[in-house]
Amino acid sequence: MRAFFAQIDWIRNTFFFVFYFFMVIGVFMGAVKPQLDVFRKTNTQYRKELYVQGKIEAQRDAEMQKLVNYQNQNAHTIGNFEHQITQREIEEKLKIIFESVGVVADGTPILEGKYFKQRFIVSGRLHDIHKLKEALSLTQSLPGVVRFNFPIHIEREEGELVFSFRLDTYFLHNLN
Repeated sequence: MRAFFAQIDWIRNTFFFVFYFFMVIGVFMGAVKPQLDVFRKTNTQYRKELYVQGKIEAQRDAEMQKLVNYQNQNAHTIGNFEHQITQREIEEKLKIIFESVGVVADGTPILEGKYFKQRFIVSGRLHDIHKLKEALSLTQSLPGVVRFNFPIHIEREEGELVFSFRLDTYFLHNLN
């Protein structure tokens, strides 16, 4: 065994070992480490983006769920905006109470926010003022969104009350 170790050139082998060791470290530092740094930065940025995207999607899903819940809870009210109340519907509703009623569209529908507004002028004749209150309550039962514009103009003529008021109806963009 001593003869085997005696045949080894220790100086040359040590020199080559140190040379290859530093060469491997140089290649690692010059080529592999920069690529690892780029990979770490890219991977970190990618994970941050995934985290942020996950948070945004979770927030969007939560908002969509809130919207669905709101729409479910307010389906009746939202459904009212889908119906465009016509002049004929108003006349038919008010003929129940008034002797004579006239409904006239005041211009064309105008865009107000996300909804269209159609203004009607309602006029008619009554025997007493209590019937007018019933008529106003009755117009609120129309299948849509209705708002009164005050003042209500009332005059006495030949023992009857002659009145007129403006009625605004709101609906979505489906103009019929």
